[in-house]
Amino acid sequence: MKTVKLTEQELATLKTALTMQIKSIDNEICQLQSKGYISSSLLEIKQQYEQAFEVLNFAQ
Repeated sequence: MKTVKLTEQELATLKTALTMQIKSIDNEICQLQSKGYISSSLLEIKQQYEQAFEVLNFAQ
């Protein structure tokens, strides 16, 4: 694993992008659930994005 240094601006940009992706996936999951489908792959991706967001919270 490699360590990188980020500016506050870059960190904020990454966190915003992850938040938007999580919201987008949430919308997709809701649409699929309303049609009676469950997408384990989308749930897994959402979980990975949430974990990445949590890691970035420790980077402050």
